[in-house]
Amino acid sequence: MWPNSKLLNFLNGHKGLLGILPAFLFVVFFFAGGFVQSLFISIGSEESFYGRYEGFWAYKELWNPSFFHSLGVTVAMAATVSVTSGILGFIIALLLATMSSKRIWLHILFQLPFGVPHLLAAYLLAQVFMQTGWYSRIAFHLGWVDSYEAFPILLHDQWGIGVLLAYMWKEIPFIVLLIYPFFKKILEEWKDTVKMLGGSFSQTIRWVVIPILLPLWVGGMWVVFAFALGAYEIPALMARTSFGFIPVLAWQEYTQFGLERQPIAIAMNLILALVSFLIGFTLLMLQKNWYKKGRRAW
Repeated sequence: MWPNSKLLNFLNGHKGLLGILPAFLFVVFFFAGGFVQSLFISIGSEESFYGRYEGFWAYKELWNPSFFHSLGVTVAMAATVSVTSGILGFIIALLLATMSSKRIWLHILFQLPFGVPHLLAAYLLAQVFMQTGWYSRIAFHLGWVDSYEAFPILLHDQWGIGVLLAYMWKEIPFIVLLIYPFFKKILEEWKDTVKMLGGSFSQTIRWVVIPILLPLWVGGMWVVFAFALGAYEIPALMARTSFGFIPVLAWQEYTQFGLERQPIAIAMNLILALVSFLIGFTLLMLQKNWYKKGRRAW
């Protein structure tokens, strides 16, 4: 009976699943368990520890114009970082794939930011771009500005330029590293076919490379979006407090205002996780429809 059981037949037919079983169990136990526990805390199920017996009180307290403004700013900055890094990363990967076969140092140059943590990256950029930093001193000694204060304000500015620069310095190399190997492989495999059909290089990029790489490229930008949406180090160091980035607010609520405020911090993070999930789910649905239409990008 046992050799013919459905369980054994399933395992024999899906032996590859056993290879991912340890990672799957780890994710289920830690990630899913932590998410469920956080959800219970945010809706007020841990009254004995956090107080406040009213259900969903943390979400009710967040239902105000100030929080929605912070949510809009946070999502807008994450989207700007994602799209900008994706476009520039695509262009740089294209350049590396077409002109850097004998320039290994270019590949090494774009891999250097991976060894720098985001907090250290923000600190280094602060030393470079602040009004008393390296660039302002160089501009002053060259006579380009009359004083250090005349140097353009790039940190704690009203547009978040410093935050954008810090993220791009880290995330553009990520996009490049993600799509460059596929870029190079596609160009090498399709070069002769396109030449035989009389196609130009721009047509190769438009009709061959982009349709093939589009899911991977968009997926990489979604990863950047999800990370920038929830990270607090760079906004905490380089953005104005008036922006009200939600990860910074959540960190303050969790660490500075006592246990009774921690459910609010957890609720903020869960809302960001929901936004990230909805964006990812929407992209998956669009990709599914795109495959049905023949993977036409134009």
